[in-house]
Amino acid sequence: MKIISWNVRGLGNTQTFLALRDILQEHRPQILFVCETRMKPGQMTDKSKVLGFDNCFNVSKNGMGGGLAMLWSSDVNVAIASYSNHHIDAIVQGTEGMKWRYTEVYGHPENSQKRHTWTLLRRLAGLFTLPWLCFGDFNEILDLKEKLEG
Repeated sequence: MKIISWNVRGLGNTQTFLALRDILQEHRPQILFVCETRMKPGQMTDKSKVLGFDNCFNVSKNGMGGGLAMLWSSDVNVAIASYSNHHIDAIVQGTEGMKWRYTEVYGHPENSQKRHTWTLLRRLAGLFTLPWLCFGDFNEILDLKEKLEG
């Protein structure tokens, strides 16, 4: 199964949308996670159809920023378990029949709030015993070069 995760920093930007469309055409993932969509639910649903996905679950933007979306193809079964402005947690079953856990994270960008991201993950960790894939933009910096490069 192919999965792509990207902090798009605004999917309404034409260049970003076209770049994403090109990446999707080249790699053809079954699941796409985008964060910082900066879109309302109806807008994201429309974009998902244009991008070729049959299904879309999204968390609306908060003010001028934020917004999460999980898009998936019809050959994947997804059941959303929980969500917030900072995560989408789901149970996924692909064509091979195996069920597994899928958690997309958009970590708090404010230093004073970062502990909430890790508290959320600790809480989610105890909910299921399925194999677990946890990924996204944790908004954590391991090396100062990361901050300098954007």
